Amino acid sequence: KQWYQRRVAITAGEELEVEELDLEDFSCVVDSDDEAGGTQDVDICGMCDAIIEGQYLTALDSKFHPDCFACVNCKSKIEPGQDFYERNDKPLCVDCYYLLYGYKCKVCEEYIKGQRLVWGDDAFHFQCVKCTSCSEALCETDDLKVINKKDFVHVKCC
Repeated sequence: KQWYQRRVAITAGEELEVEELDLEDFSCVVDSDDEAGGTQDVDICGMCDAIIEGQYLTALDSKFHPDCFACVNCKSKIEPGQDFYERNDKPLCVDCYYLLYGYKCKVCEEYIKGQRLVWGDDAFHFQCVKCTSCSEALCETDDLKVINKKDFVHVKCC
């Protein structure tokens, strides 16, 4: 008998891979009916712990039923090619990651994606903070000083 299955691999930051594979090329289920009574390994879903038959996704060093690969916080399905974050070996959608672990800009109140300026307990988008001396927006590469515990100033403006 020939068994075929489609494997879809989701890897953060990489393109979606779809390839046809012969089931004998990887560990999958097939109970053996041989007289020795042996069985082959089975693939178990990393989310629901049920046996995987048919299509599956590979992500976070585990295999998942396509419908099981979802954000552990909001339960929304994470589609192939969609960005997600890993937390404790489980997937989090981008929105939930920022909601639970992200920093909000003290100026605009939006979540900060990418580099941030941190002062004490506050975080800022660089473009939201201006030098109090020259009024130019700050940049990640600027040399800065903090005056009066709240004013950001370019070193060149001091």
